Amino acid sequence: MSTFLAFGGFIFFVIIVSLSSNLVIAPFVENYEKQKRFITNAGHELKTPLAIISANNELSELMNGESEWSKSTSDQVKRLTNLINQLVTLAKLEEQPEVVLKTVNFSEITQDAAEDFKSMVIKDGKTFDLLVEPNIMVRAEEKSLFELVTILVDNANKYCDPNGNVKVQLSTTGRRKKKGKLQVSNTYKEGESIDYSRFFERFYREDESHNSKRKGYGIGLSMAESMVKLFKGHISVSYKNDKIIFTVII
Repeated sequence: MSTFLAFGGFIFFVIIVSLSSNLVIAPFVENYEKQKRFITNAGHELKTPLAIISANNELSELMNGESEWSKSTSDQVKRLTNLINQLVTLAKLEEQPEVVLKTVNFSEITQDAAEDFKSMVIKDGKTFDLLVEPNIMVRAEEKSLFELVTILVDNANKYCDPNGNVKVQLSTTGRRKKKGKLQVSNTYKEGESIDYSRFFERFYREDESHNSKRKGYGIGLSMAESMVKLFKGHISVSYKNDKIIFTVII
């Protein structure tokens, strides 16, 4: 009898704890969902005034010629538009935990996305290596996978040392079930003191503690992580031999 009462008491305790946990967690979940909806709605609302500012600025340049001020206005509008687009994309990614995954050619997507940056990297005085094994097929969403490769290569170019090296390599990994393994690396000799565990935090930039000319808001890598999760894959970052290395396995 005592054993039965003890067991019943334990079950009652578990139920109470479970209900209490739900009561505590529910407001946080609801608040988080409201924040995501706000970002999406605000993003769409802000696009219209930015488009008007841009149009007015272009008209002013046509009438009076380009000036230091009009160029600055144009640059800031572009930066804000890009920020809004990234925030809206990130919110949408988090709103759809399930996407329709199809078999796509990871090799062709990587080749196309990386090639778009080749001239930019070389123009900046760096070297660019692209090594892609042919016909690596993975389950993903094609447009998002292209964007993922773009984000990683763009990030590598931004944070690569002058006269350094940007490398994009796609191969396979796994014995029983082959998976695609994408590695994007860049030379960065001052990378030993960086906290890599924070790289995928939204708005985090490794150079936020000092004045940097590198442009960006620290959203791209958070987007990359969300995309990889949608593909049921894994993304990580490491530092070895003076190089920052991003590894994606899908």
